[in-house]
Amino acid sequence: MRRNSLSGQLFAEFVGTAILILFGDGVVANVVFGTRLGPNGYSWDTITLGWAFAVVMAVYVAGGITGAHINPAVTLAAILHKSIAVTTGLLYMVAQVAGAFLGALLVYILYAGNFAKDGYKNVFYTGPAGGYENLVVPQYLTEIIGTFCLLLFVYAIVDSVRNVGPGANLWPFMVGMGVLAIGLSLGGPTGYAINPARDFGPRLMAAIFAGDTKAFSDAYFLVPIIGPLVGGVAGAFFYTRLVQPLLPVKEAAPAPEGEKVKPIEAEATVR
Repeated sequence: MRRNSLSGQLFAEFVGTAILILFGDGVVANVVFGTRLGPNGYSWDTITLGWAFAVVMAVYVAGGITGAHINPAVTLAAILHKSIAVTTGLLYMVAQVAGAFLGALLVYILYAGNFAKDGYKNVFYTGPAGGYENLVVPQYLTEIIGTFCLLLFVYAIVDSVRNVGPGANLWPFMVGMGVLAIGLSLGGPTGYAINPARDFGPRLMAAIFAGDTKAFSDAYFLVPIIGPLVGGVAGAFFYTRLVQPLLPVKEAAPAPEGEKVKPIEAEATVR
């Protein structure tokens, strides 16, 4: 693979998403099985923190290559904003699902002792909380609004041309904090997939390798696919069409005498 090649970009999306799921599903397994501290030793806060830092680490690994989409909702928004070619974007999505599949498989292997001792428990994909099983509208709305917020946050965070933006290379950390905020506040009803690959890849792995007969037993598996795609696109366009135009373009610092001032681009490059 060569620098700036499509194969390198797909590899980055594959590895980044695998890391995301390895640590994201990994923290769920730790909480569900209570491997070290027992069943009451962990909490929902543990899960939300684990997922947040899974995002941070995944973005730091792949961010310099592709911007670390690691989420088909992010990629679809990029396609519709014409910042990535359609074919390339679709290949990104395939790589993301494949990476999520591998990440979940690694969790299944690493926690084999718990599965053998306690039996199979779903730690791989999301589902409705008690009381939400038959509430289709709230299910979809939760995923739509959660992913709307995710893309709104991401576009605002990486908009260093007009918006405040984090300093230095802290944008991956702030994206993770956005995921943490969503999980703490909106994650209850559906488990906040907010990423089709994050749910579908592990769900497919569970059905194939873990013998999970319930993975695709009802239509709920469509919720974490359709909801995030709709919400992600809406959040991205909300920012670029309704928020960004209200922001002032930052003035360039005065150049040393004799040097030309390079104009700042009017539009942010959203990764």
